[in-house]
Amino acid sequence: MNQTHNNPRPGALSWIVIAAGFAVVPHALRLPVWITIVFAALLAWCYAAIHRGWYRPGLVVRTALALLLAAAVFREYGTLLGRDPGTAMLLLLTGLKFIESRGLRDYMVTVFLLYLVVATDFLYSQSLVQGAYMVASAALCTQALVQLNLRHPRPWRADLRLVAGLLLKAAPLMIVMYVLFPRIQGGLWGLPPDAFGASTGLSEELRPGSINRLSQSDEPAFRVEFEGARPPPQRLYWRAFVLWNSDGHNWHIGTRFRANKGPSRKSGTVYHYTVTLEPTNKRWLVALDRPLSVPANARRLGDYLLRTTSPISKRLRYSMASQTQYRRGPLSPGERRAGLQLPPNTTARVRDLARRWRQETGSDDGVIEKALAYFHNQGFVYTLTPPLLGENPVDQFLFDSREGYCEHYATSFVILMRAAGIPARVVAGYQGGEYNETGNYYLVRQSDAHAWAEAWLPNRGWVRVDPTAAVAPERIELGMDAIRRLRSEGLPLGQLSGDALTRAIRSTLVQRLWASTRMYWDMVNLQWYRWVSDYGEDQQDQLLRTIGMLTPTWLGKLAGMISAVVLLALAMLWLMGRGRVRDPVLAIYERYCRKLARLGLVRHRWEGASDYANRVAKQRPELSANVRAITDLYIRLRYGDGGGADQLRELRRKVRGLRVRPWRGPLRGH
Repeated sequence: MNQTHNNPRPGALSWIVIAAGFAVVPHALRLPVWITIVFAALLAWCYAAIHRGWYRPGLVVRTALALLLAAAVFREYGTLLGRDPGTAMLLLLTGLKFIESRGLRDYMVTVFLLYLVVATDFLYSQSLVQGAYMVASAALCTQALVQLNLRHPRPWRADLRLVAGLLLKAAPLMIVMYVLFPRIQGGLWGLPPDAFGASTGLSEELRPGSINRLSQSDEPAFRVEFEGARPPPQRLYWRAFVLWNSDGHNWHIGTRFRANKGPSRKSGTVYHYTVTLEPTNKRWLVALDRPLSVPANARRLGDYLLRTTSPISKRLRYSMASQTQYRRGPLSPGERRAGLQLPPNTTARVRDLARRWRQETGSDDGVIEKALAYFHNQGFVYTLTPPLLGENPVDQFLFDSREGYCEHYATSFVILMRAAGIPARVVAGYQGGEYNETGNYYLVRQSDAHAWAEAWLPNRGWVRVDPTAAVAPERIELGMDAIRRLRSEGLPLGQLSGDALTRAIRSTLVQRLWASTRMYWDMVNLQWYRWVSDYGEDQQDQLLRTIGMLTPTWLGKLAGMISAVVLLALAMLWLMGRGRVRDPVLAIYERYCRKLARLGLVRHRWEGASDYANRVAKQRPELSANVRAITDLYIRLRYGDGGGADQLRELRRKVRGLRVRPWRGPLRGH
């Protein structure tokens, strides 16, 4: 490689431009478009300055441009700190570095900046696809470095072999350092707070449209692996938070009640499972009713809720045990007041309806049955596109529109229960999930977000009631995908027989293949997250214990990593040295030298092939013809036109046929 020239060859500059374009494409899809345009303009300016002799800005102009771009980024984001403004500044300053570059060293620094731009992709996504794209981007940057250091162009295959060889040689060191570098608790990537501005997920406020928005998203919310028995689909209610207070439009968490200390009774199967929760930047955890354990760095609140001590800014994996059948102790006075609170816009029609049910049935169970029958028999429709509601949404929904989704049914049911004197509350979380038979886990998507109700019944405690099931049981038993299929075919919900429903949602062969492919891909991604992207202290300790380190300490891990890197580097040096001896012509000639060495005719290090042959012929005349033939052939192959495969085979045959026997007469002088 040559480093004496100052300006890159046109071919080298083209490779830098290609590497820059490849590195910037993912950010162009995320950042404001003007940032990409400015970066491309600076790149074009650099290219024109080299090949067209355009003006190259001096220090004053470059400083003014840097300040101007920093002001523009500040105006766009209101700060220069954080993921998005930091990435934008890095791109723009890299573009300025292009027009500042004058010689080879400057362009090499520019390529190193491109490596940094590639690394920032991990701040946005740690998926397998993103990782593969980053490897390709890093390979292009390496190709640009190779081209910068070449005086003359070479065949592209030779460059490809060189780049591939460099990356393959670096890969073992990278893997060893990644696996053994001492981890702190958590994954490799901790994202800044602004990394979740556009993330989807449940908010802690329920309003018409909030869950419907999520129902359109196929993004994973979390994955669940059960150990042993799995609960039936009807019991897959993943509890996230409880909403007590309402102003008639929005529902809030309101007062947080302490965990009930009174007597409770549990029964039924205990389910053990592990949840892998996607980042939410919230503190809530999901769990089945009723959680029996509390994950690390979390605490249990009243209402069987789990909260972490800090927002979940990275993928979180935790183990749980739950018992889905239970009865809780008595209701506290505060809970009773909150559970009977009615919003101020509750109309007389709503109160009268609830009062009439109370008078007709005389029991809490009877009122609940009346409410569910009302939803089932009075023409209510489950739809993801309900009409907008006005000042009294519950009244309008119950008596006029009668179209809605889980939020409408859950909140209206709770208002009716409270109006009838039954403490009730809204619960938000997720329901169901798609079982991945290949990976043996449930995939719960954002579209599985759901809201349901709980009513307090004497001697039974809080009882889950899902009024959505009274209108669209398919939503609970088959999930949102079945709902979409039935609605797309114009079929009514909750009115089809079992056979008709099976026929309606039966998938075609193409749909089954597509679904199976998606599940395989999700399983591959899950393994990628577990062992690469989210590789943290727990996985590292587990791996080290597997290979025999019973109690790995931080210093022990560091010493192990350094030792492994040194051993690996020595092994690579040894292999590279062996690689140089593997020249077939040289290897055959060295075998020939070893044969003669057994006769005491050791070749000196400073001795050329011809001189060595002359000395052997002088001391062993009977070998002279063979030795000279071998030497001539070796010189021709090694230093001549390279010969061919036939001559190489001839050299090998002659060396193999060289018979060396101990000298029976006196050796002539050395």
